[in-house]
Amino acid sequence: MTEGSDSKNDTRKRILDLAEELLLSRGFNAFSYQHISSALGVRNAAIHYHFPRKTDLGVALIQRYRRRFQRFVEQQGDLSPAAQLENYFGLSDSYYLRHKQICPSGVLSTEFLTLPEEMQQEAAGFIDEMLAWAVSIARRGREQGALRYAGTPEAIGMMLFSALQGGLQLARIDERALDVIKRQIRASLGLEP
Repeated sequence: MTEGSDSKNDTRKRILDLAEELLLSRGFNAFSYQHISSALGVRNAAIHYHFPRKTDLGVALIQRYRRRFQRFVEQQGDLSPAAQLENYFGLSDSYYLRHKQICPSGVLSTEFLTLPEEMQQEAAGFIDEMLAWAVSIARRGREQGALRYAGTPEAIGMMLFSALQGGLQLARIDERALDVIKRQIRASLGLEP
């Protein structure tokens, strides 16, 4: 690989990293290429070189989230359903602890109807993957006798996903929200008295 291509890849990564911070703190619709170029000390043309349209940047961000999430889920494969549930909680905690950010799926869900179609497709796929993991945890937990609940694994997965998304938003106002929600989920699944 040539030195020039390393520099191009580094610039692309820096753009994506900053765009991710802006997405999680402001939302996709509330930042522009000017925000990125100013922070990185580059011209807008440098961003357009890597991402001709803001939609291209948004799609690349979601695809990066999907790759990270897939690797994360694969790493959980040998863990018990209860341990996987705690790691699912950990995803929300990590965003909250980083400047009270909302998780990417929360931002994308909130802005979904205003996103370009290409981003909607990627966002829907990402959210489906997150829901599928929550359903898998619930299903395996019931099958192994580790989780006890009324209803279907699909309904429990939806409850987990939506409760944690909402919890991140509430935690911006009430810092106890995530802990209260996690305690209640554990109790609802038979993990706490």
